[in-house]
Amino acid sequence: MADPSIARRVAVGALALATLATLAGCSPAPSAAPSGAPSKTAAPASSSPTPTPKPTFAALKYTCNSILPPATLAVFKSKASAGFTLQSDYLQRMQNIGSNLVAFDTYGGILCQWSYPDSSSNVDYAFSAITAGQASTQQQSLTSTGYVGTAKDHGMLFANTDATTYPDEYLFIDGYWFQASSDSVMQLLVDNVFVAPN
Repeated sequence: MADPSIARRVAVGALALATLATLAGCSPAPSAAPSGAPSKTAAPASSSPTPTPKPTFAALKYTCNSILPPATLAVFKSKASAGFTLQSDYLQRMQNIGSNLVAFDTYGGILCQWSYPDSSSNVDYAFSAITAGQASTQQQSLTSTGYVGTAKDHGMLFANTDATTYPDEYLFIDGYWFQASSDSVMQLLVDNVFVAPN
């Protein structure tokens, strides 16, 4: 579990809303058919609906920037003038306190934090490859410290039962794992790295 001294109350709701606002748009209303146009007979409905293709994980070499949806990254960067930046010393701080989050770096992945200078609003996330043995060890460790695993989002999600104080989550999928400081942050990662087939 991450160090209690690191603020975990994430103001990502406002950031997510801002992201949604940048993506929102208005669709023009369909124009009415000319009054003299002949009516068309509706095609018979299909007897069996086409199943929705299941998104698949895009296993790329992600960075702290590329693992975020482009619109979210743009919102984060737009707050730089207010001091909200990617923290270059995050890994070092986690090493200093002996946090289990260092495992993401040990396994060759990324460990990221965006924060204001006073650390009042952190957005933390991590990603790396992981072997079956490593995943088993990490899941046992999480379970022993109060996390509960459930099948969700294409894998096994471990959520902190002390969500009011520490709402962080870990998601394990085949050969990879993620960490996020809240469910909202985890959903941003999942939405960006799972791709629906064309």
